[in-house]
Amino acid sequence: MSCYRYFMGLLVVFGTACEDVIDVDLKDVTPQLVIIGEVSNRLEDQYVTISRTVAFSAADPFDAVSDAEVTVFDDRGKAFEFVENTPGRYQSRFRGEVGRRYQLQVRVDGQTFEAVSSMPESVLADSIGTGIRNVFNEEQKFISVKYQDPIGVSNYYRYLWSINGAPPKMVRVSNDKFTDGKYVSEDVTDFETELDTGDSVSIWMQCIDKATFDFWNAVQANNPGNAAPANPPSAFGNGALGYFSAQAVAEYFITVQ
Repeated sequence: MSCYRYFMGLLVVFGTACEDVIDVDLKDVTPQLVIIGEVSNRLEDQYVTISRTVAFSAADPFDAVSDAEVTVFDDRGKAFEFVENTPGRYQSRFRGEVGRRYQLQVRVDGQTFEAVSSMPESVLADSIGTGIRNVFNEEQKFISVKYQDPIGVSNYYRYLWSINGAPPKMVRVSNDKFTDGKYVSEDVTDFETELDTGDSVSIWMQCIDKATFDFWNAVQANNPGNAAPANPPSAFGNGALGYFSAQAVAEYFITVQ
């Protein structure tokens, strides 16, 4: 079975562009359309990226899809048209609103792909600090984000970080299945990354919907050693891979102590 690289496209967080490339062994043996869309609650450039999966042996991991018609509608009927600024990357400038429902519509090669996402209410951290724990007899520093989870509401979170100005990278997703209504201390850490005293760290805390959580949780749980792992659930059904997320976001800064 052939393996394909699932290039997640250019994800944009608060107007800061970052390339988030995630390699997932896919069951599909022919190139598939990949649509990545995000709308945040900040007045900034919102982006939709459209590409096709390519083989691991391909020289260029990003097979851009141009000349698509890309529109986002809100639940009041307002339409936001996206313009292709670079191959496969479509842009529109507006501010998303919490509580609103958004629909992404992509028309490409005579087909129409749609996905919907409702932007959750913001959950804000009230403190952020540095912690230390022992891993295999070695000290490891991590970032601790503390917040009050709203009671009686299903909440889903996604964390990204940037260390010393590097491109943002997803660290983890979580939910409040066992912490509903509780005061939460969330450890933001990456076992592949070592934090040092003096490092400058930016943390993005995203409040996302369940579909976006399910997508990233599948990516997070994917076992690279599995010969035929399941594809992450797509917001676009069987016609295309990817997700569409309307997300409330907050950004925090800390210097590692």
